[in-house]
Amino acid sequence: MLTINNSMRLSLDKLLVEYHIFSYKHPVMITFSPAGYVLSKNEVIKGKSAWAFDFFKKMKVNIIAFSAVDEAHGFINESSKAYITELSGQLSNFPERLGYGASMGAYAASHYANLLNLDRLLLITPRFTSKKINKECNFTYCSSFNGKITLIYDPFSPIDKQWALKYPSKTDYLTFYGVGHQVIESISNIEYLKTLILQFITDKINPEEFAKQSRKRKKLERYYSYLQRNPTKKNSTKRKKIVRYYFIRWSLKNMDKIFQKHRVKIKKSLRRKTELLR
Repeated sequence: MLTINNSMRLSLDKLLVEYHIFSYKHPVMITFSPAGYVLSKNEVIKGKSAWAFDFFKKMKVNIIAFSAVDEAHGFINESSKAYITELSGQLSNFPERLGYGASMGAYAASHYANLLNLDRLLLITPRFTSKKINKECNFTYCSSFNGKITLIYDPFSPIDKQWALKYPSKTDYLTFYGVGHQVIESISNIEYLKTLILQFITDKINPEEFAKQSRKRKKLERYYSYLQRNPTKKNSTKRKKIVRYYFIRWSLKNMDKIFQKHRVKIKKSLRRKTELLR
């Protein structure tokens, strides 16, 4: 049974589950980590939290967080399936069950939506690259899910667009143009992610407000660097020159951010190499 008012942590085979239940009178948020947040066994031993766990605990939202360990397995492994099957019978006391994930995590939330009896889903750029696993688990893009789906993606990303449009026609789509697969990072960088999630919890996401906030993407380097790649392959020579002009102009105004970005990359690279040596 789920323990009340106490943070619990379970380390299973290639899976970390972390939860904190404050009250059965409020909804429970169930999250799955993206492929970019696969934990190493060493990180688990050192106590690194499951993806999104600290965020929701700090906001005093009932949270059950799943993170993949050692491998981006899409949570389609024996330990994940066994625990989620067991968990599903313990969620009926909550007034609502909410699912949230990005990329691989959105894929997993979609796959387990019916088993967990979820009422609503917030999916950001759902995608999983393993065709073998997709086939083995009979992934259906929530075709039989009767709850409410909010799905956020960048239509300029061909792969994400292809995935997004396979979801049921009743899906509520929100578009965030020009950042490719890094939608959740970009929403966070414009400081709108917390607001968006709180709106999701109360079922009050405002599409007009989201569209207005999404225009702030023009303050991000990612917006210009991604458009420079010509992801849709439809840019004319004139359009390419315009994008490059605005990217250069942004770069000259934000040299400090560029230096900080490269500094973070170097630190991450050194940390990975140090862990490998250990």
